[in-house]
Amino acid sequence: MGIVATTNDSGGGYAQVPSGVHKARCVKIIDLGTQRQEFSGEVSWKRQVMLIWEIPGQDNMNGEPMTISKFYTLSLHEKSNLGADLTSWRGRAFTETEKQGFDISNLAGVPCMLNVVEGNNGKAKISTIMPLAKGDEMAGQYNETVIFSLNEYQEGNIESFNKLSDGIRRMVLRCKELEGNDIDMGDGNNGADLGSDDVPF
Repeated sequence: MGIVATTNDSGGGYAQVPSGVHKARCVKIIDLGTQRQEFSGEVSWKRQVMLIWEIPGQDNMNGEPMTISKFYTLSLHEKSNLGADLTSWRGRAFTETEKQGFDISNLAGVPCMLNVVEGNNGKAKISTIMPLAKGDEMAGQYNETVIFSLNEYQEGNIESFNKLSDGIRRMVLRCKELEGNDIDMGDGNNGADLGSDDVPF
């Protein structure tokens, strides 16, 4: 039998959150710093954050709740994805005072409903975020809460950095704020000993 190539990627994959509406809880909030982006040949730099939710009742092969993440530009502009998702999640618009500065670390541990769909690349992605129905219950939190602040990291607080996956650490270390900085990079399992592979989420 020959070795037949197809468009199907059947090996080396991982379980994905199935499409549908799921109860979820935000467990990780990660400040990625100002990241380089390129679109249609145009390069730009934008401050980005990553939110990660766990999905009780949808377990991976290790019997642990599945997780799903989403990247955002750190902006509450009316046309921003973060602003739209948080408005939908909270069930109300931001006040003018809140728009001047909303601490997204307050989202840690907050439950919600996630509408998960299949993206064009075949991977699960979050379409919309909604508040958990009043009186509705969900399982207790499984994963440890992690809030990573780039500002605190630059001040020498590496505890939360050491709790990030290798792939996310690589993203943080590529941010504009850390260019040319000679600072403590954590527990040794980061920085120089990490390759340049794509970030594995």
